[in-house]
Amino acid sequence: MIQKGLEGVKICKSSICYLDGINGRLFYRGIPVEELAEKSTFEETAYLLWYGKLPTKNELEKFKKKMAEYRDLSDEAVNILYHLPRNLHYIDVLKIFLSIHGSTDGVDEDLKEKAIKIASVFPTILAYYYRYSKGEEPIKPRKDLSHVENFYYMMFGEMNGKVRLLESAFILLMEQDINASTFAALVIASTLSDLYSCIVGALGALKGPLHGGASEKVPPMLEEIGSEDRVEEFVQKCLKEKRKIMGFGHRVYRTYDPRAVYLKKVLQRHFQDSRLFKIASKLEDYIVSNRIKNIYPNVDLYSSILFEEFGFPRNMFTALFATARVVGWTAHVIEYVSDNKLIRPTSEYVGPLNIEYIPIERRDENG
Repeated sequence: MIQKGLEGVKICKSSICYLDGINGRLFYRGIPVEELAEKSTFEETAYLLWYGKLPTKNELEKFKKKMAEYRDLSDEAVNILYHLPRNLHYIDVLKIFLSIHGSTDGVDEDLKEKAIKIASVFPTILAYYYRYSKGEEPIKPRKDLSHVENFYYMMFGEMNGKVRLLESAFILLMEQDINASTFAALVIASTLSDLYSCIVGALGALKGPLHGGASEKVPPMLEEIGSEDRVEEFVQKCLKEKRKIMGFGHRVYRTYDPRAVYLKKVLQRHFQDSRLFKIASKLEDYIVSNRIKNIYPNVDLYSSILFEEFGFPRNMFTALFATARVVGWTAHVIEYVSDNKLIRPTSEYVGPLNIEYIPIERRDENG
């Protein structure tokens, strides 16, 4: 039996994340994700996913200090970034850097330690390249700031009183069971390749418009709609042209994506005057109330608007997703290789057999 797209196929047992697609619930290590988004921090949630428990106060302080120590780039690494073209997609920048850095990093180090290193440095890579691409001087990381505070500071050179909202979004994006990018990482991990290669593969999968790349397409779509009173016209046009409506639908959730629900409330409280948010809300109301394709908003619809409100460039949105999801990727790799089995599916061959080889001079150009 062929299960196209591996839909519904279980490839492993995991204690990291539970996704209830029927009821629209998501849990990290048994804790509802909304509770973590409301009460936890990036560092604490990362610790939870990597170590399987919430840290004590002392454990968390040591962990935060370690992440801050790993935050900076060497002069050699910065030199690599500053020799790249200035117009690369941010996912490609991450892939290039990790490929080079992974080839020089030690192979014997504990996987959790490598995971912490990789996650700690993602924001630094993005912020340095962002400022380089604009012809601006880089801003060095600060160890006195949290992971997300430091990222915003390195990007824009200032603090933002609403950065806690960005941190909540990163927590919501941190993990989502065996999605396409996580599966890509696990396939590579199952060959016993290095952790850097696993993450490069995951980044390649995330970049696709049917996965994390969708977030970059939401704001242009909302701008195309233009106003709340044009929502119905736009949806009907999409249906007629069989065009995908970005920010809606999910492979597992058959109801509201809990992350989208949470982020919508955040936007309602803090960015209610956003033009894009008003259009997105109207779009959601129309699609859900009219049961258009029985789809619901997913996390891309509202996370992209939040990223927009914070001033991040649109071609960085997928990389922002990766800045959070790298924690989930590495957690799954660490868990999988502890009881590893090479992932090697098969296909059902439907082509011909015993075809005669014809020498090139006897082949007919017309077939």
